[in-house]
Parts: sequence; structure tokens; C-alpha cells
Amino acid sequence: MNSRAMLLLTSLLLAACTATGPRGDAPDAGIARRSGFRAGARPQALAFSWPDGIRSGAALSEDQAIAIALWNNPSFQAALSELGLARAEVIKAGQLPNPALGLLLPNNDKALELALKLPLDALWLRPLRVQAAQLDAQATADRLTQGGLNVIRDVRIACAGIELARQRRQHAEESAAAFAGMAKIADARRDAGDTGELEPSQARAEAEVSRQEAQRLAHEEKLAVENLRALLGMSSGDEALSLRPQPTARSDAPASVNSLLATALASRPDIRAAELSVLAAGARARLAKAEILSLTAAGKFTNGSGSQAGLDGTLPLNQNKAARALADAGVEKALRLLNVARERAAAEVRSARARLEEARAVSRGWETTLPALRTALAAAQRSVELGEANQLIALDAARRLADARAKSAESESRLREARAQLEHATGRTLP
Repeated sequence: MNSRAMLLLTSLLLAACTATGPRGDAPDAGIARRSGFRAGARPQALAFSWPDGIRSGAALSEDQAIAIALWNNPSFQAALSELGLARAEVIKAGQLPNPALGLLLPNNDKALELALKLPLDALWLRPLRVQAAQLDAQATADRLTQGGLNVIRDVRIACAGIELARQRRQHAEESAAAFAGMAKIADARRDAGDTGELEPSQARAEAEVSRQEAQRLAHEEKLAVENLRALLGMSSGDEALSLRPQPTARSDAPASVNSLLATALASRPDIRAAELSVLAAGARARLAKAEILSLTAAGKFTNGSGSQAGLDGTLPLNQNKAARALADAGVEKALRLLNVARERAAAEVRSARARLEEARAVSRGWETTLPALRTALAAAQRSVELGEANQLIALDAARRLADARAKSAESESRLREARAQLEHATGRTLP
């Protein structure tokens, strides 16, 4: 190998140093494709920011709350930084080692010597290293996409909790007013001598119980709002937060289990990330086999004596057994983690679908039960007004209606939660 060959080899190495562009799509595209919402990053890490189209002080819809969370949720925003680290690893994998340059200055009768060493093995190892790093970066992006879907689910469930507390508080306040009205009617009948003290005292007691329940539920509503505030990244600030009343929860019958499972296996980004991790582990296993041979081009130029060139290498006596065993174990682990991801997705789909079916059945049942209880209460009140029945009958009917309204609100909240869980389990927004 002469000096021209060394120069050509140096040029090839320098050309190969241009790293392939980082892989790892931004998670906002995957989140938007699966849910219709766009994720973003805070312009300043420590400053809360409002997404476009949402202003401070306005009552938020559920969709607006999700948009804010995807821009400001602290855990999700911190996780987004992992993508930058993964892309940096791709750049690092594409870089070739710098050539070693040695210079011996003349001393007395010694001539000037220039030595250059270039790692040749990096040329054929670089593609495998870049491939593994790119697969890891894309897997990181898919895991971040799954993190965004987790935020969407959590916000939906938090909004359902606020709506449940709000509805139950309103029902308790209405029940307290109804019992207070019954107490006034009972007082009038007692003053007229038509009844004793039991009926008005019982009605006043029921009114007081309902007022206490309304106060308790008002505190629950505040706690639910604080939970949402934490998800939206607003806990450390003083921005006002209020949620609009949500429409009555409705849901069509879910698709079959097999259809939902197929959707989940094809759509869930955490499964895709696990699949990419298997491919990355395979690339690292091939890299470990290729690293058995290490070869370096060496050249020396001596002033007045010409140049010399040759090759340096290591004898592959150990066959890189440790690195190969470690890489093979990594492939096995990645395969098993992929199986875990698939089984977890299947279990979540089955559980969420069963919960949605149960919530739909219960919610539809209350749609016919509540009108019947209202009719029964109205009939009891008419009988009391006509003097045909004791007011304790109307009180009992009012209690049953109040209890049924609370349970109906709970079933509606469970329906919202079950739908959010099923969308999360399948990795797609349901029709």
C-alpha cells in the first residue's frame, strides 16, 4: 500500500463519516393519526402554554382539556426529551472513529516521521450500528406515542370524574330542595291538625342529609378538578380551570372481540415499539458477529526515506463470544417482551369491552327505571295532597328516586370511562 492508496482510503473514510439522518418520527403524527389530537412541546420547559385556539379563563370542553394536556402534561413533556437522545444515538452510530495521527519531530540526525492509522473495520460495522440505532429511535418514538394515548385516556377519565361529582351534587341539591318543600307541606298539614310531628321532622331530616351530601360532593368535585389540573400541567400556576358540562354519555355496541384484537395488534404503538426492539436486537446480534474481526490501515512517512503502509489487526481467538452471547440474550428478551405487549393488549381489550357492555346495559336500564320512579313520586305526592296517603310514602318514593339518580350518574360515568379504556386498549378512536 503506497501513499496514494492511503490518501484514497482516507478520502473514503471521510466520505463515510457523513451520518445517515436520524430516524424516529415525532410522536405528534402518530397521536394525531390514532386519536385526532395533536401533541406539542412547551416553548419553555418551565412555563405553561395555551395551545392555539384555547384562551385562559374559558370553560373547557373535554377535547380542549386533552389538547392542553398533550402540550403541558409534565410526565409526557419530560418523556418527549427521550426522542432527542435517541436521535443523538443515531448520529453517534453513524460517526466513524477519528484517524490516529502521530508526528515525530526531528532530533539531531533523526528525520521527521508522520504516522497515520485508520480503522477499516468501522466501514462495514457502521451500517449495522446505524440500523440498530435507527430502530431504537423509532421504537422510542412509538413508546412516546403510546404515552400520549395514555394521557388522552387519563384526561377522559378525569373529566368523567368531574362530571360524575357535578351531577351527583346537583341531584343532591335538587333532592334537598324537594325534601324542604315536603317539610313545608307537612308543617301546614300539622298546623291544620291533619297529621302529627313525625312527617315534617322526617322531611326536614331528609333535606338536611341531602344538603350535607351536596356539600360533600362539592368537595369531591373540587378534588376531581385538581386531579385534572395536575394532568394538564396547571398545578404550579394560578390559571383558572373549569370544565363544561358534558353531554349525556352514549355508546354504540362494541365490535366483536376478534375485530378489536386485530385493531389493537395493528394499531397500538407500544406493540409496534416492541416489534422494532426485536429488529434492533437482531441488528445488534449481527453486529456482534461482525465485530469478530478488527482491522486497521497504518501508514508512515519518513522525511528522506519515503513511505510505508500496512495493516494492523487483532487475532479473533475468543470469537467475541461474550458480546455475541449478550446480543443473543437481548434478542430472546426482546421477543419475550413483545409477547408480553401483545398479551397485555389482548387482556386490556377484553376487559375494556366487557366493561363497556356492562356499562351500556346498566345505563340503558336506568333510562326506563328513572321515569318510572318519577311517575311513582308524582303519584305519591298527589295522594298526599288529596289526603289519601301518609307523606312518609312520598318521602320513601323521593329517597328511592334520589338513590336511583345517583346510581344512574355513576353508570353514565362508568360508560365514559369504559369507552375511554377501550379506545386506549385498541389504540384507535372508536366510531
